[in-house]
Amino acid sequence: MKLVIDTRNSIAGDIVNAGLIGLGADQEQMISSMEYAGNHIGTTKIKPTVDCGIVKLEVKIETDYDHLHESKAKEFLAKITNNLGISQFYRDIATRTLNVLCDAERYVHSNDKRLQHMLHHYHHDPKKRNQFPDRKHTHKEMHYHHQERNSEAILHEAKDILIDVIGLSVGLRELDISEIAYLDYVNVGKGTIRFSHGEFEVPAPATEYILHKYDINWKKLDTDGEMATPTGVSILAGCKAKRIDTLKDYRIIKKSLAKGTRGLPPISFYLMEH
Repeated sequence: MKLVIDTRNSIAGDIVNAGLIGLGADQEQMISSMEYAGNHIGTTKIKPTVDCGIVKLEVKIETDYDHLHESKAKEFLAKITNNLGISQFYRDIATRTLNVLCDAERYVHSNDKRLQHMLHHYHHDPKKRNQFPDRKHTHKEMHYHHQERNSEAILHEAKDILIDVIGLSVGLRELDISEIAYLDYVNVGKGTIRFSHGEFEVPAPATEYILHKYDINWKKLDTDGEMATPTGVSILAGCKAKRIDTLKDYRIIKKSLAKGTRGLPPISFYLMEH
């Protein structure tokens, strides 16, 4: 089977998993596997909802992890995929997706001057610190963050990628999907995105790095905000997704609609035969 994602609206990890459930992947199997993965970093509860035929996943995670180091994420992923009995083909997809994100985070922390500037001044400017009062970094930890950036990625907002990649691998397995494509281009949105290191123009640094490195076609369109997340584009790269410009050469077996929690237009997912 082939999965085609209409990324012209957006892409994110939770939306991909919602789309797989909409296509017929075993919901109970996917949710239990995702919660099991999430429970490695905190108490996780995932609630699927369907509104007018559109699937959405509400993910709640309570965690003491302010961030997740690359080595720990990979250790967790190996353990989780082994314990869940995920076959090698789909385990490799999960591993590649995580590796894509970690490589991007490591690169931008080491080479993106915008991000380095934010990191350097974060703890020397009370106004910037107060923008993110929930951050738990100490000054000592920030220097550690600088020292480690060349050797190991540190995942902040994307620390819940374990949930996304496990859902992805289980959902693809349930639907017997062996090939993935995206339709025409990835819509990255427009304007700025604010996260733990400051405010940046979309796409976020890690997202932009992945899009360029893996030659994923993308556009900035009229919708304000971040439309393509680092995890979302990591999934495309990790799945070795190919670009197609039309659906007319394929037989559509089933279509689903899925969306995230921000109220943006839904994304179409297609289960296809060539």
